[in-house]
Amino acid sequence: MSALPLLFAHSSDELYGSDIVLLELVQRLASTRFRPIVLTPTDIPYEGHLSRALTRVGIAHHAVDMPVLRRRYLSPGGLPVFLWRLLAGTGRVQRLAVAEGARLIHSNTAAVWGGALAARRLGLPHVWHIHELITEPAFVRRLVAGMVARYADRVVAISRAVADHLLADRPDLAPRLLVIPDAVDTMRFHPDNDGSPLRQSWKVAADEVLVGVVGRLSAWKGQEVFITALAEALAQIPHLRGVIVGDVVPGETWRREELVRRAAAYGLGDRLIWAGYRHDMPQVMAALDVLVLPSVRPEPFGMVVLEAMATGKPVIATAHGGPLETVRDGETGYLVPPGEPTALAAALVRLARQPDLRRRLGQAGRERVCRHFTFASHVAAFAQLYAELLSLPH
Repeated sequence: MSALPLLFAHSSDELYGSDIVLLELVQRLASTRFRPIVLTPTDIPYEGHLSRALTRVGIAHHAVDMPVLRRRYLSPGGLPVFLWRLLAGTGRVQRLAVAEGARLIHSNTAAVWGGALAARRLGLPHVWHIHELITEPAFVRRLVAGMVARYADRVVAISRAVADHLLADRPDLAPRLLVIPDAVDTMRFHPDNDGSPLRQSWKVAADEVLVGVVGRLSAWKGQEVFITALAEALAQIPHLRGVIVGDVVPGETWRREELVRRAAAYGLGDRLIWAGYRHDMPQVMAALDVLVLPSVRPEPFGMVVLEAMATGKPVIATAHGGPLETVRDGETGYLVPPGEPTALAAALVRLARQPDLRRRLGQAGRERVCRHFTFASHVAAFAQLYAELLSLPH
């Protein structure tokens, strides 16, 4: 039997959390009974990181002018523009679904709506894969929950935190909702990876403790909290170095400039490295001594946490959202209150002073990932879900 085409509508063309999860999923599905085709948006000027990665692994993909629910539309004047784009963009998704002979549409993130409407028009099963935990504005949270409830045959949440958040607004979703946690490639992210060349390129000495934040520069990721905590910790641990890996959404360079000014005000100088966006994430994790996830709003999951743990690195994360399900406080790292740089600084100092503790927590983190967060179970869960919706034999 020939492979069954599945259409994946995605909300960006980058390689951050949800992009990486999609890439890892579709390339593994390609060796099963399914043939994935990915749609990426063209509404903002992406550099095309995801598209290039899909090409490298041989996954069919199309760049489509389709609507993505972005902050700029969240105004009385913006919503009509979004609805107009939704109408036109849904038609483009629908035509591609027909041309590819798609048997099912999988919408990857709550922000991409064209797949949901196209699936309804074509009578195709629709899976809505929710990666977000939307807290504000409240009307957007309720709007998204309502759309998901109306247009999804099955809803997949990436964490229990995301699932509970959806159910708070739409308890009627419960029979159609399941949790499939994000996963990590434990062969790519491994304690044997060599991070020393990257440390050397960053001019980090062997006896310096390198702590870092990895992720998009955004209002809720907490890079400003990390900068303050690093400055506090340096007063006690002079051999500490910090690194911020990641960049802004296209068009938001002002956000990076604000963070740089904040670091300069604390006099961090070369104590803080600005690494920008990087493709070599296994080496980044290997170069770190500690990963920090300082998000000030609840993290839906936190893929970087799994990547660090799989690499045998301890994690300090804020105690809300997804990290409550991945990090074991005192066993694989530490959970600290959100938005409190002094608490984060104390955890940094504790780990910086105790290399044996870092090794013990890192080893426990690796073991936890290998037990609970591998792609074998992740892909099997999605394959079973697709088979049920398509009435295929298991």
